[in-house]
Amino acid sequence: MELRVLRYFLAVCQEKNISKAAESLHIAQPSLSTQMKDLERELGVTLFMRGHRQITLTEAGYYLRDRAQEMLDMEEQTLATIQKSQLVMGTLKIGAGQTPAMTRIAKIIDQIAQKQEGTHFKLYDGNADDIEEKINNGTLDFGVIMGDRPLNDFESLILPERNEFVAIFNEELPMAKKEKITPQDLIQYPLVISGQSFVKDKFRNWWENFYDQIDILATSNLAYNTSFIVSQGHSVQITYDYLYDKKFEHLISRPLSPKITDPNIVIWKKNRQMSNLGTLFLQKLRASLDEDN
Repeated sequence: MELRVLRYFLAVCQEKNISKAAESLHIAQPSLSTQMKDLERELGVTLFMRGHRQITLTEAGYYLRDRAQEMLDMEEQTLATIQKSQLVMGTLKIGAGQTPAMTRIAKIIDQIAQKQEGTHFKLYDGNADDIEEKINNGTLDFGVIMGDRPLNDFESLILPERNEFVAIFNEELPMAKKEKITPQDLIQYPLVISGQSFVKDKFRNWWENFYDQIDILATSNLAYNTSFIVSQGHSVQITYDYLYDKKFEHLISRPLSPKITDPNIVIWKKNRQMSNLGTLFLQKLRASLDEDN
């Protein structure tokens, strides 16, 4: 049954006359009469008792009248909800690296989930290069990335939380006695660092005149995995302080000097139509930043 035909049927019920109903609908009487007969044929029931001056509904006709009105009312309500952008549902896909800044994101997710039924969230773990690619191709809605990066292709918000780099190494190494680790302290050890090119560029400036003397043993996107190499006691890992896993015996961490940090940045694609759920997420994110100011 088409909603259009149900509207015609309700007009006939209202006017109790095919000709008057056709006039109110601005269609030809023969066309309306044919469509009512086709509706009866489709349902396999008689909807009208046709008299000389007016028609009378059968029991099936009365039942369809009530159900048809409900269906049309539901259509009207659904359209109004969508047009007013009140419908918030679906799945929001967020990519992120490991960072305490996800605490802020988690609170926003929980706030939305408590008030909006039918909302779901899919979290993807990855580094900044991977997340940027997935936002560009549309497989992620938002990303939380770390580091100073060119973001010309994205809209972005910088979060107040920052990530501090530390050196992680075996407690038996001589520099364990130092409170802070300088570039000169590290040139005698093989290093394990992040595989992201922008992290390497950041440290090029930090190393200054010692850059040509450093020995990079391994690169990785997962600090936990490379900690197994460092745990052997001969190399040093440079990573964020919160990624230091204390489950590795005999490993300790020390801050770097000069201190070096990375920002946490939420990014999303420029000039892309955002879902109602995405818009709500962004509104709440901005509100959380305003509260911090």
